[in-house]
Order: sequence, then structure tokens, then C-alpha cells
Amino acid sequence: MEILPYIFLASLATILTRFLPLLLFKKKTASPSLSYLQKNSGLLIMVVLTIYALKTMLPSFSGERAFSADVLQTAMLLFCLIMAFVVHAKFRNSLVTIALPTLIYMAALRFLLNY
Repeated sequence: MEILPYIFLASLATILTRFLPLLLFKKKTASPSLSYLQKNSGLLIMVVLTIYALKTMLPSFSGERAFSADVLQTAMLLFCLIMAFVVHAKFRNSLVTIALPTLIYMAALRFLLNY
């Protein structure tokens, strides 16, 4: 029961951060730099997330696991990364671009590498 005030404050903070800028700046015109950021921020976020995912997912090729499992995991990772680019180029749908390679990579980890 003592968690309810925290949930309320988090909800209020979320609502304020979403709607307060709209209320404060609704009469302002968009600047060219803001329009550029609005247009390209999705691509920038995807690039940063891809780099972060690659940094954390690439195996170190050392440890208890066999070398062949690390090579197979790296091959699947690169295959799914290329697939994400191809799927996005074809469908231009972020949900499909994220979901399809992720599902295939997780299935490969589960069934091929027996994690």
C-alpha cells in the first residue's frame, strides 16, 4: 500500500513531461533545426541501439563454451543484423524491422545453441 504514492508521482511526472511542452510551446513555430531533429531522430536512435546491442552481444571467444558455439552465435548475430537492414529497406515498418530478426535470433539461441 505504501507504493501507491510513488506510482502516483511517477504517473504525474510522466504526464507532465508529455503534455507540458505541448501546452507551453503550442503557439511557437518550428525551427529548421528542430524539424531536422524530428525527422531524423528515429534513425539516430536505431543506430545507437544497434551499436549498443552489438557491443554487448558479441561473444568474447573465451570461457567455458566451445569455440564453434561462439562462431555460430556471431554468425547468427550478423545474419540477423543484415536481415534487419533488408527487412527495413523492404517494408519500412519499425515493428517488423525489430521483431522479425529478434525472434529469429532468440529462436536460434534457444534451439541451435541450446541456451
